Amino acid sequence: MSAHLSLVLIATIALAAILFAISVADFRRLIIPDEFNLALAGTGLGFQAATQPDQVPSQVLFAVGTLSAVWLIRHGHFAITGRIGLGLGDVKMLAAAACWINPLLLPILLFIASASALLFICGQVVAVGPAAARVRVPFGPFIAAGLGCTWALEQFAGWNMGSLQ
Repeated sequence: MSAHLSLVLIATIALAAILFAISVADFRRLIIPDEFNLALAGTGLGFQAATQPDQVPSQVLFAVGTLSAVWLIRHGHFAITGRIGLGLGDVKMLAAAACWINPLLLPILLFIASASALLFICGQVVAVGPAAARVRVPFGPFIAAGLGCTWALEQFAGWNMGSLQ
């Protein structure tokens, strides 16, 4: 069991470092570099392979499904509004995040990400004025917050939601 705890702690440190890098890059340039998303996906799958190797195919399938669903939402939003509301980096980041968590926890990740982004925008409107509501906001840092919280709930609070199978 201590080997598993050591892996969880190492994975948590790696996750925190990657999420910090993504957040800084997205706030600065409104872009999430592919290298960061690949690192996020690779370390997540590496953790899964080390702790639950029989679950890796299910986790990959979940990540692909997440990528497809979020890309369809992005495309549908663009088709309806003519505006891009979710960047491709965000779409890829959500798929990479799916490599880290139990599929049943994805709604919690999305809730935390969306609620924290909304609170940020509301704070900007209060501080700067109504024009702040029309400014582009990076979503990566809020996805990072959602993934970090969800990971902590799953690994440290026992919200494992059962098996993937």
